Amino acid sequence: MFAVSFAIIVVLRPPLFAENVVSKSPCLRFKAFMFAVRYTYQLIDNLNQSPFNVGVVIELEDLTTEQVADLNRRHGSPLNFNEERQLIALLGGHPYLVRLALYSVASQRLSSSELFANATADNGPFGNHLRNHLFRLHNKTELVQGMLQVMRQNTCEDERVFFRLRGAGLVHRQGRLVMPRCQLYGEYFRENLRG
Repeated sequence: MFAVSFAIIVVLRPPLFAENVVSKSPCLRFKAFMFAVRYTYQLIDNLNQSPFNVGVVIELEDLTTEQVADLNRRHGSPLNFNEERQLIALLGGHPYLVRLALYSVASQRLSSSELFANATADNGPFGNHLRNHLFRLHNKTELVQGMLQVMRQNTCEDERVFFRLRGAGLVHRQGRLVMPRCQLYGEYFRENLRG
């Protein structure tokens, strides 16, 4: 679902004789669409020179409890009601991680108890995703320090660092508090991030 980190989709305009049809539809006037998933912001040191600072930013919200329940049903209900709630508590509705968890249990790659017991393990169901974020933080001292500050004090004094961590999908703001985006991230980075 979020495996693509960056893509450009080119839309060729129709021949000249169809120009009137094209001009009536704003979507058809585009020659190219560009999209990227959140974690690309971690890699960009100068956001003013980024290819991602053009156009309209559309932020995808986390899945609601009802959407997670619906997705669980669409996977054949591999999780019971209590496990669904436990999944939401762990992942906070993160679309990619919820889908990965449900697919892993529905395809019988692991049981629901194994999913929760090994959630933060390097060889666990989210290991590749978590390691990817950890490696992207590597050698970015200000981001590591910002993430550690979030986990230790629920704050991030440097707004620029906060926006980079938020843009990477690692943290979010609740009122005046800055927190890891989900319990999984908090647990994993407490165990593995060194400052």
